[in-house]
Amino acid sequence: MSFRSRLLLFFMIIVIVPMIAVALVLFSITADSETGKADAAIAQGLRAAFAVYDGDRARARPDLEKVARDPQLAAALAHHDPAATTRRLTTMAKGLPGVRRIAAYDTGRRQLAAIGAPDAVAPAVAAPSTGSHRIGLIALSVTTASEYAREVERLTGLEARVTAAGRLLGSTLAEKPGAPVTIQSGDTKIAGHQYRGRFAPLSDVVGPRASIGVFENRDALASSIDDRRLLIGAILAAFLLLALLSSIVVVRALQRQVNKFLEAARRLARGDFSRPVPVEGGDEFAALGREFNAMSEQLASKIEEVQRKRGELEETIRRVGEAFAASLDRQEMVNIAVRTAVEACQAEAGRALPIDLRRMKAAHVGEETPELRAALMEAERNAFAIHEGHSADWLALLDATGDGEEPLERRPVRAEVDRVYAMAVPLLARLGRGRSLEQVGVVSIARAGRDFDDAEHDLFAYLTGQAAVSIENVDLHEMVRIQAVTDELTGLYNLRHFHETLDGEIERSRRFGQAVGLMMLDIDNFKTVNDTYGHQQGDLVLIEVGRVLRALSRDIDEPARYGGEEMAVILPQTDVAGAELLAERMRAALAGIEIDRLDGGGRLRVTASFGVASLPANASDKDSLIAEADAALYRAKRGGKNKVGRAEPVVAES
Repeated sequence: MSFRSRLLLFFMIIVIVPMIAVALVLFSITADSETGKADAAIAQGLRAAFAVYDGDRARARPDLEKVARDPQLAAALAHHDPAATTRRLTTMAKGLPGVRRIAAYDTGRRQLAAIGAPDAVAPAVAAPSTGSHRIGLIALSVTTASEYAREVERLTGLEARVTAAGRLLGSTLAEKPGAPVTIQSGDTKIAGHQYRGRFAPLSDVVGPRASIGVFENRDALASSIDDRRLLIGAILAAFLLLALLSSIVVVRALQRQVNKFLEAARRLARGDFSRPVPVEGGDEFAALGREFNAMSEQLASKIEEVQRKRGELEETIRRVGEAFAASLDRQEMVNIAVRTAVEACQAEAGRALPIDLRRMKAAHVGEETPELRAALMEAERNAFAIHEGHSADWLALLDATGDGEEPLERRPVRAEVDRVYAMAVPLLARLGRGRSLEQVGVVSIARAGRDFDDAEHDLFAYLTGQAAVSIENVDLHEMVRIQAVTDELTGLYNLRHFHETLDGEIERSRRFGQAVGLMMLDIDNFKTVNDTYGHQQGDLVLIEVGRVLRALSRDIDEPARYGGEEMAVILPQTDVAGAELLAERMRAALAGIEIDRLDGGGRLRVTASFGVASLPANASDKDSLIAEADAALYRAKRGGKNKVGRAEPVVAES
């Protein structure tokens, strides 16, 4: 393949491949965008449907008030007489021409009588009474499911379906009312056509609970997506054609310039330095021509230039080492250290082996032949042997001084097996809360036929030392990060982390329609413990309670210290019943522990009172969720302590 063909192919690849990728991304974005618009229209349609439903119920209220005030109907309801109730409802319905259905229920919400259309929806409900006693419920509707569906279609332009008790009540599609129906949101097939829609329950107080679904025809959505994709494809095709024409022009210009340099290179190969490369203009090719002309003048200083470049390389490697010493990606820095050591010391293979997999993982560079592996293992054994023989004295010296000459354990150890040479050095880092010096692994490199010189020995020691500093930085960063969100005494999360996590869980609950529970607990008689046995004894109680909470919490739960002796546990994907069960387990576990008294006078028994609530069953937002759980806790306190209180459910509006 000629140079011109290669250049043309290169230009085609760098244009066509990104163009294809862009086309795929744009096609995907287009589909997602159109689908998102459809989902937004469906959500808006549901809101409109709810408004229509509330309006129909409001229209029914004047007639409902007339019916609810009727004394004869009240007497029939009070005597639980279905026949008399039906007769009176029939008589009253004749004077109410707009009414579609009237139903009467006893105080247990069991239907006594009903007249009118069975598919009536949006009932307004009233509770007639005699004196101070409620005698039942009256539900009156002025619209049927089919009328309601048509009104939703008129307002939203979307198809509507109304269901109750697993059967179709009304629809704007070609469906038979009364047929069994499956409530399914998303993409679905109805009457032989594909639709995208969503169902939502309607807020009925009595009778079977109805649901409204709004749907958009998938054919219209697919057509919109295809139109957008066609437009994008046309624009990309035009751009591709323009890029192709531009690449042909550029390739021809490059070929002319390359031919000039090729002829000049041939003259230099023949030893002809008398004719310089023609230089025209000020572009990159002109700069390259000047470099060609300067090449003959630089041959005498070649060796000096190579030495200078080597020095620059070593300095660059040192700067790289200083850079990755400040990084917070522990494993990547170990990988860089091994790779840089292999390249800078001209080794054939290298590796880093961990002692503790929590601190680092193994890293390998180059192909480890059996000969190279044997040398690496010998050097690593020597490094471990020297470390174990001197570590106690040197670690004590390092912890005491923190500086001074490099200790023996941090100097590379050499090994040679059948003319294969290797170096290894232990990775020592100050880790943990006490920042004690620990060995976390070993780094080794090897090559065949030539031993490592002193400069390579020193460079290898420097790079591995910087890798150890990187591991220390990561450990310190992780420790500070954990301390920022943790209560130091109990080991539970602190109040700031509690609020941040609860905000996130409530947002996730609303997005995915899942419950989120909250448990609040307060240690019973904690002030008495502090006043009687001292605050150190109180701290020990808090520590033990925190330990029990951590032990009984699930992986997804978030136990936190809320303040003082009050603690909380966030319970994702948990309703109030599940929260109550978990709280009871924790209450029983706390009641069963005994804590040694610090004065040696025996043991203390500890109990706690709990309050649980969940969203959306007991609250609508974070503040009300906390308030409901806290109120349930104090009801448990007032009820005798060492109990679990459960929040009251949210009262549904009629």
